[in-house]
Amino acid sequence: MRNSRRFSIILILALVLSLWASSSAAPVQSVKAAGKTIVYNLYATDGWQTLADGESIYRYGYVGGRQGEPLTIAKSAKGDDSGRNLYLPGGSPSPTPGAITAAEAQLAGNAQFPGPVIYAAVGDVVEIHFKNLGVTERTAPNDPHSIHLHGLDVDAANDGVPETSIAAVPAPAPGEASVNGEGNVVVYMFSPKIAGTYIYHCHQEADIHVEMGMYGALIIYNPDDPAAQTGPGTGKGGTLYGWHYDRDYVMLLSEADPRQSISEDESADPPFNPTDYHPDYWFINGLNFPNTIHVGLNWNDWISAHPNYDPFIVGSISLQHADTNITDGEKVLIRMINIGFETQPMHMHGFHGKVIGSDARGWTWANDPATDPFGQGLEKNTITIGSGETYDWLIDMGQQSLAGMYSPNTQTRFTTSGPSSNTNGSAAGIPLPDESASYVTGPVVTGAAGLPTTGQLFPFHNHDDYKATNNGSYPGGMFTMIMTLP
Repeated sequence: MRNSRRFSIILILALVLSLWASSSAAPVQSVKAAGKTIVYNLYATDGWQTLADGESIYRYGYVGGRQGEPLTIAKSAKGDDSGRNLYLPGGSPSPTPGAITAAEAQLAGNAQFPGPVIYAAVGDVVEIHFKNLGVTERTAPNDPHSIHLHGLDVDAANDGVPETSIAAVPAPAPGEASVNGEGNVVVYMFSPKIAGTYIYHCHQEADIHVEMGMYGALIIYNPDDPAAQTGPGTGKGGTLYGWHYDRDYVMLLSEADPRQSISEDESADPPFNPTDYHPDYWFINGLNFPNTIHVGLNWNDWISAHPNYDPFIVGSISLQHADTNITDGEKVLIRMINIGFETQPMHMHGFHGKVIGSDARGWTWANDPATDPFGQGLEKNTITIGSGETYDWLIDMGQQSLAGMYSPNTQTRFTTSGPSSNTNGSAAGIPLPDESASYVTGPVVTGAAGLPTTGQLFPFHNHDDYKATNNGSYPGGMFTMIMTLP
């Protein structure tokens, strides 16, 4: 018995040594280099937001951008949103603790709506250097502010909730020394592990400050995604949850009740009660229709001050892939974000998009890239998105397989006796070439008013249609377009 036990011990030792030898002889696996460090310099302040109908509302918000990258900010003015950009070739100044410096003072009162897009890649180290510049409208409360990294699983210190993490940052009073932390600079730091669509917003008095405009998109890419170098809305692609896309767009939804802004005047009596919330304006990326399709404002000025926030979705039905020599429709990823307080049913015409993820997690159970081509899996033309939710919605521009710029089987033929149904996809479009009469929905698509185009335009709007208005005037609000090009 004793010899048998000794033999067993020797055998076990031999196996352990054998495993150790084989593992030590195996080639060492390469470890991918760590990501880069990305710094954002952000400030809290106030400003005015000019709406599509010409009205203006007073807001709180963020301003700033990536350290070292040129920055354009839209200078705030009530009732004026054109020709007022300020260009800072050296980028957003680094926040300095204490009194507001001359460089920082250029940003005070010029909050951007929405706040700057923060983007990075998995494995990067992201630092957000944050300072509160206070308000320039001296009748408004000089509130402290914070940044909550909504959806990122960070530790409590970086969570941005004043009651449970680093306290909200107070602003220095004009001409006064800092005695209670006024003018502090807080550094939020995180290294993202999961690519997806996120949000950031103020969590100090969130019932007021979020509604007042303190929010922005936060996008995390995979390290090899071309879009990781430029951010969303720049015509670059990548891969998310195993799905390839050629372009990505942020669609950040919010709304406003102007009574909240008026109530921020400290003399307001009685103050606005958030439980009486009743918005009159609805936004996509801080814009109302028709501004969402580049109409009714100086678009070049606006987009230079709000890069990555173009809400006008454009894609080609025919894209040649150099690596595979395959031609198909561009795949467009729509990053849906609802930072407002209402639930929004967003509806697209002309397409059924795949829901590939939600709240920064993949939905491979609903759409597996290996087994669910377009036409299968969970595909929807309407998403109901609640407050604080995000969705990743992928559309295939090739679903509009245009024949003469019209989808087969959806034409109407114009005849001498009037329009008649035509379900023959091979038949000519409307009107027939030999007919002299004109017909309002003829084959030359000129697009929305003020937007000439030869592409098809499909509305993308809130299906609570009163929210597709500007203070009751239709169309407006949460309304934009998807445009298919050849």
